[in-house]
Amino acid sequence: MVWDGVSSGPEPRDLVIDDGTISAVYSAGGAPVDDDALSVDLDGAFVLPGLIDSHVHLVWSSGADPVATVENEGEQLTVVRAVANAQKHLQAGVTTVRDLGSNWDVAVTVARAIDRGICDGPTVIASGRTVIMTGGHDPFWGIFSDGVDAVTQAVRQQIHAGAGVIKTAATGGAYGRPEGEALGQSELSYEELAAIAHEAHRFGIKVAAHALGTEGIRNAVRAGVDTIEHGVFLTEELVDEMRKQGTVLCPTLSVYSIMADGVNGSIPAYATEKARTIVKAHRESFAMAIDAGIPIIAGTDAGAPHVQHPSLIKELAALCEYGLSPTDALRSATSVAADAMGRRGKLGIIAPQAPADLLIVDGDPFADIQNLGQIWGVVRSTDRTYGPGFTVAAPHPYRVAPQGG
Repeated sequence: MVWDGVSSGPEPRDLVIDDGTISAVYSAGGAPVDDDALSVDLDGAFVLPGLIDSHVHLVWSSGADPVATVENEGEQLTVVRAVANAQKHLQAGVTTVRDLGSNWDVAVTVARAIDRGICDGPTVIASGRTVIMTGGHDPFWGIFSDGVDAVTQAVRQQIHAGAGVIKTAATGGAYGRPEGEALGQSELSYEELAAIAHEAHRFGIKVAAHALGTEGIRNAVRAGVDTIEHGVFLTEELVDEMRKQGTVLCPTLSVYSIMADGVNGSIPAYATEKARTIVKAHRESFAMAIDAGIPIIAGTDAGAPHVQHPSLIKELAALCEYGLSPTDALRSATSVAADAMGRRGKLGIIAPQAPADLLIVDGDPFADIQNLGQIWGVVRSTDRTYGPGFTVAAPHPYRVAPQGG
């Protein structure tokens, strides 16, 4: 049963993959027999596009205080950790991640290493360091930029470094530092955000804005950013403006529930206190966004306190709990996410000429989203396969590996 990432449900299909690309899609049993090809019988399994997590931090450890861990480990060990985290996503069927903040531009380096075949991993669309005001949100990986000229220079700097997306901060946040940052406080001005969006778009690069508070969200939407990250304190007026602008929401629901819980007091107290303020408003804002038809993409903030690499299934379950249909939740991690990243037709779908990034599971994810964890195997368009189903010893164009790579 094959789901293409767009339609309402799976259908019986045959797929033909050639040199890392889906070359043809046939009705079940319709594929021509080729004696030189490997035929894999997936009767009873479900095949989906490889999943997309639209908000991760590969440098973060998922421990109680990942910021402190990076400070203690330093740059070189953090690079190794980031590669290991990226590979955990791939082995779970997450074939693309969008990394929205890393010290020393580490995620940009990891993206380049994977693209060059130096190491295995998902496609990584990375911002590297983020464009923030002096003393703004997440200063440990921010480029302090005050004024239109400064933010324009910072955008150019990150594009030159190889960033695939520009990340900025329109407001304060819940986690990152214990002092000097009010929850939802507006940070970069409208004029600065507009300059960031203009310059990035001039080079064909999308912009993601960390934005929790109402004023900062309004500034970011008016400025033309592409995705609002978190979007906690929305209003009816704001979601209407987002709908008109085509602005996408990446709500990251689970991370705040985890931080609000405190996990037996292990999460920094300041973050827990802020997160408890967020949770109720977040549910209400997300309901507004659904009602307004705002495009929703799934992002986990993986790496944040007690948010594991990967955590996408948990986030998709939260999206459903908060009111998204299972089909729309799956789209939020496939075709809708690809569209939001400017990768329509290149990621998140099963169609001729699309890359062969595939997740194969043993249960129906439309019946239970948790079945995404019942992995038969993962196909990567780089001619690699992963999972217990790919232990066959037969000559074919894909290198095979057991679960764990």
